[in-house]
Amino acid sequence: MRKATETAIKQAIGLGAVAGLRAMLAPAVLSHYMSNHPSSAARLANLNFVQSPITAAITKILSAAEIAGDKVPSSPNRTALPQVAVRVASGALVGATIFRANRENAYRGMLIGGASALMATYASFYARKYLDKVPHVKDWYVAVVEDALAVGSGIKLTETK
Repeated sequence: MRKATETAIKQAIGLGAVAGLRAMLAPAVLSHYMSNHPSSAARLANLNFVQSPITAAITKILSAAEIAGDKVPSSPNRTALPQVAVRVASGALVGATIFRANRENAYRGMLIGGASALMATYASFYARKYLDKVPHVKDWYVAVVEDALAVGSGIKLTETK
C-alpha cells in the first residue's frame, strides 16, 4: 500500500472521528489547512470550495458556535437523527476531500470518514453518559476535555504527512 494511501486512511478515520465529536470542527480544521496548502487534485474533483479561505472562515465560526452550544443544557442530543446525519455527512465530506487530495477514490474516503464519524458519535455519547455518573465530574468539564481532544487531534491529523 502506498504511503499516501495509508496517510489518507488514517486522516479520514481520525477526522471522521473528530466530526463525530464536533460536526463542524473537522471541516473547519481541514478547510483551514487546505486553504494554506491547496491541492490540485481536490480542485479537479469539485472539492475546491473546501480550500477557500471563505469556507475556512465560515466553518470556524460555525465550529465555535457548536462548541459553545454544546455547553448549554438544552442542546440537542447528539444521537438524535438530525445530529447523527450532520456528523456522518461531515465525516464523509472530510474523508472524500482527504482521499481526493491524495489522488485516491473519493467514495472510499466518504465511506471511511462517514463510518468513523458514526462510530465516534455513539462512542462519545455513551462515554459522556458514563462520566456523568462519576461523582464530582460535571458534564461541562467533560465537554471541555472533549473539545480539547477534538481540536488537538484534528490539528495534529492535518499536519500528518
